[in-house]
Amino acid sequence: MTTSGVSGAARSPRRNFPAHQILTLFGDYWWGIPEAIPTGALLAGLGDLGVNEPAARAAISRLVDQDLLEMSKEGRRTSHALSERGQRVVRDEARWLTRFGCSDVEWDGLWSVIAFTIPEAQRAQRHVARTRLRWLGYAPLYDGVWISPFDTREQAEQVLGEAGVPDVTSSRTALRMSDPAGPSRAWNMEEVRQSYLEFVARADELARELEPLPAFAARTGLMLAWQTFRQNDPDHPSEILPVDWPRRAARLAFARAYNTLGGPAEERMRMHIAKISPELATHVTVQRLSIECPPRSRDHGGRETSGG
Repeated sequence: MTTSGVSGAARSPRRNFPAHQILTLFGDYWWGIPEAIPTGALLAGLGDLGVNEPAARAAISRLVDQDLLEMSKEGRRTSHALSERGQRVVRDEARWLTRFGCSDVEWDGLWSVIAFTIPEAQRAQRHVARTRLRWLGYAPLYDGVWISPFDTREQAEQVLGEAGVPDVTSSRTALRMSDPAGPSRAWNMEEVRQSYLEFVARADELARELEPLPAFAARTGLMLAWQTFRQNDPDHPSEILPVDWPRRAARLAFARAYNTLGGPAEERMRMHIAKISPELATHVTVQRLSIECPPRSRDHGGRETSGG
């Protein structure tokens, strides 16, 4: 993934899949580089991920329109860079990436409760509101009543206001229910557990892809898959989790695979850039995840980073 400029992150632009891939490429291979990346290299990288050129160009244009990317031209060559807003979105995701699955969080035993009403006929508005709440880690306890173990009421009220919800009620309270599962029933814990176990198996399998092209595709796919847990498991405190919750094991498998794939994947990105600008190819960022959780002050979110 807590948001920096919550309105930017909570809109979840990275869930628009080609756009999500583009921002992931910037975070993994072009972070903190003052020069813009040649658009042709972006298109080639997206091609490796199975995105055809018309779809890739359309996604890049949408990100420019959303003020997430900036375009520049030098002669006939077009390049793109993250805008300030785009940097905030990527930085927010990086902070989540660093913390998630690292250690148990302190919990006061209280729940944030958000209640609101959107008419059934306003389906688009309902979808936007629900998506933004899930992005913040909320889940529906009942229709129109969403909960989270974390005190993010202010952010929830903000994103619902931006979604056009006029009346929101919020509270921070203890919840007692007759259901033995308690409030945690709002999340499908067994389904999330199975997703973690499948992710671990997939990460171990993908870590064997050491040729540049398959490693590049595998690494980005792995990152995108890991980020889906931001909505499915909002880093719940241990008090409300089943025994032997596999989040930590999944994080370790992810970090090992991500780091193993890093070298050949970076080689692939350098190759794409070198075809257009050999001097820029040396700037490709080297990103590695700490197996042990790093201090929060490191880099843009805790990844160990180096670049040209």
